[in-house]
Formats: sequence, C-alpha cells, structure tokens
Amino acid sequence: MPNFSSIQNRIISKLKNASSLRYSELWPEKVPNDLFNYHLQFLVKKGFIDKSAEGYSLSESGIKHVADFNPAVADKGSTNLFKVNVLTVLSRIKDKKIQILNQVRHSNPSFGKVGVMGGVVRKGESVEDAAERKLKTETGLSAKFRLIGIQRRIMYVKGELFSDVIFPIAYADEYDDELIEDSEYGHNKWVDIDEAIKNDSYRFDSIKKLPDVLTAIKDDSILKMPFFYDEDTQSGDLI
Repeated sequence: MPNFSSIQNRIISKLKNASSLRYSELWPEKVPNDLFNYHLQFLVKKGFIDKSAEGYSLSESGIKHVADFNPAVADKGSTNLFKVNVLTVLSRIKDKKIQILNQVRHSNPSFGKVGVMGGVVRKGESVEDAAERKLKTETGLSAKFRLIGIQRRIMYVKGELFSDVIFPIAYADEYDDELIEDSEYGHNKWVDIDEAIKNDSYRFDSIKKLPDVLTAIKDDSILKMPFFYDEDTQSGDLI
C-alpha cells in the first residue's frame, strides 16, 4: 500500500465515513483549492477514489485500504502485521426480553451494515480496555468487558486477499450512562436477541462465531461457553 500525504489521508478519511461526497463536501478546510484538487485527482488516477455523477466515493482499492492498512500478503516469504479489531457485545434485559446493542455503521468497509460494533486495539492496550474505549466513544455508555473468544477472518474478494484480521470478542451485560443514538460512527440501537443473531448470521464479510456467542447469551449459557480460537476463510465477489 502507498504512503499517502496528509491531505490525501484527510480526503480518504472523509470518504471512509460516507457513501459519497461532492467536491465541496470533500474539500478540507484551509487547504487551497488547487492543492486540494491536485491530491484528489491523484487519488482518482491511482484508483483509490471513483468519480460519478453523485460525487466521489472510495473505490474497491480505497475500501481495501481503509479496511486493512497492513494487509497480510505473501511477499518473498514475509508478511505484514495483523490488524486486531475487538468486537463489543453488550446485552441487557428490557421488558423481560434480551436485547443486544447494534450499530448501523457509517464507515467503510462496512458502510450501512448492521451488527455489534467494534474497533482497533491500540498498541499496549488490553482487549478489555479497547472494548470499553470503543463503547464509550461510539455510544456514550460505560461497561466492563470480559474476553469470550477470538475469531481470525481471512477474506478474499474476487480471488485476491482482501484482509486478514483477528477479532477478539468481548462481552458485558451491565452498563452505565445514557445511549448516544447517533454519532459519526453510526446509528446505535437496542435490538431483540433473535434480530441480533440474524444481523450477524453467517454470510460473506461476517464473523463466523458471533451467532454462537449470541445464541449462548439467549440460552443463558454464555458464562459456561468454553473459550475459543477459530479461523475462518471467506471468499466472495463483493466487499
């Protein structure tokens, strides 16, 4: 993957959180128009951004870039580092029904998809701390998480390696503070457990073990569920 300039990274970051943007919406503040246009057209020429009548959007290469900055690819026997992305599973009882916190995502590569939320684990940060940070940042809620298991997902798109990500799955059933329903990250909502299982059921670009974790919550057996590590390889034609 190329090393982008600061302006190019700002352009890509804006498109990461949108399906498409017009020129004026994409233009970073305090950047001269000719300089902005140069960098924008560079990204279009290099194939990271597509231009259409609706505006500018990330291309397949652009989505791959924001999905995995260090894709694991074989190159003369060496590989790049993995990305570690914690998944935060938060449950509650409402009117005697189990509910799971879901998010309608507002960022690529999962723009518009619905399911449990997650985010990158930083260097030196525990999985549980990362889950707490992501939950607070994206929803305003505070919770203490415990690690349930780990899923590694190797994903191919159109026959080429798209991403190789390790997903620790963290769980909590108590929380404090008030839910922020809408943020730059997405729309947050509580859904019944059966809907949550359906939202994260096995499909391309999914986390294979999540339905098992959610089913264990439904059956009240989550605390008895053995710790797991699972590897899953997926192939498809769409991101």
